[in-house]
Amino acid sequence: MDLINDKIIAALQSLVEICRDGNQGFKDAGDDVKDKRLREQMHEFSEQRMNFSIELKDIVESSGGDINLSGTILGSLHRRWMDIRFGVIGTDTEGILKECLRGEKTALQKYENVLSMELPDDIRKVVERQYSEINRVVETIHKMIETNRYSAASN
Repeated sequence: MDLINDKIIAALQSLVEICRDGNQGFKDAGDDVKDKRLREQMHEFSEQRMNFSIELKDIVESSGGDINLSGTILGSLHRRWMDIRFGVIGTDTEGILKECLRGEKTALQKYENVLSMELPDDIRKVVERQYSEINRVVETIHKMIETNRYSAASN
């Protein structure tokens, strides 16, 4: 493997890790929200991230790279922070959604870093599609936060 491939593989490995973090983070968030519709949406996002990680993992492995199965330390710390925070203040839906949003913004930054690289066209298409989907999730979470505020105010 030449240096470009090594850099691309390392970049894709970082995306696999951030997707695994998102998979677990959304699963945890879904388990913590009380609203059934939000729970289902969080679990859908979790499944989407799992599928993203599998797709990227396949690219890495077919390129001769290896995958660490753990996710990132930062992602793990973020989830533990969510556990502690919500253990103390309860399962505040808006707070959970804001933490999900924070995690998604981190994912977008990672994707932007990878997209700034010179990538083969087939890999670029996959990364751009996933980036676009994460952007849609960010928009959806913003709407969920606003809807939750409106619902809470009318109660």
